[in-house]
Amino acid sequence: MKIDPRQIPEEGIELTGSIPLSDYDIPIGGIRGWDKIEYRLHATRVGSEVTILGSLFSEFEIPCARCLDFIPWALEVNDFDHLCSVPDDTLLDLTPLIREDIILALPLAARCELDGAGKCPRSGRVFIPSDRDAFADKRRATVWRDLDQLTTEN
Repeated sequence: MKIDPRQIPEEGIELTGSIPLSDYDIPIGGIRGWDKIEYRLHATRVGSEVTILGSLFSEFEIPCARCLDFIPWALEVNDFDHLCSVPDDTLLDLTPLIREDIILALPLAARCELDGAGKCPRSGRVFIPSDRDAFADKRRATVWRDLDQLTTEN
């Protein structure tokens, strides 16, 4: 997505719409139904600097890391905020900035929400924490207890 800084009025400009995901070379893996990114941006210019503020949004289905069923996912970047220095005669390319923020907002391991009994809403399987998880929690508590006992000398 490119914008011409010379076209930005003094009060700024609102940019809204959708852009095709194929233009951004984002690794989508097993994601289904993801073809566009909705954007709502506000651009202002002062001298050779352009400030872009706004949000990015997209909906798709992603495999759950726990049950492996596809779950609906809403990707939101509500703090798209960039300051760019742009010479007068060049276009401002927002593509790498949008790509980076989208990749950072993708979940590492998306999971569906279990109910109080540990039951998956999609598959109906019950996931009970294993002893290994309990060991990790106990170890984490021990480490923090040991750190809390340290004293510092000034």
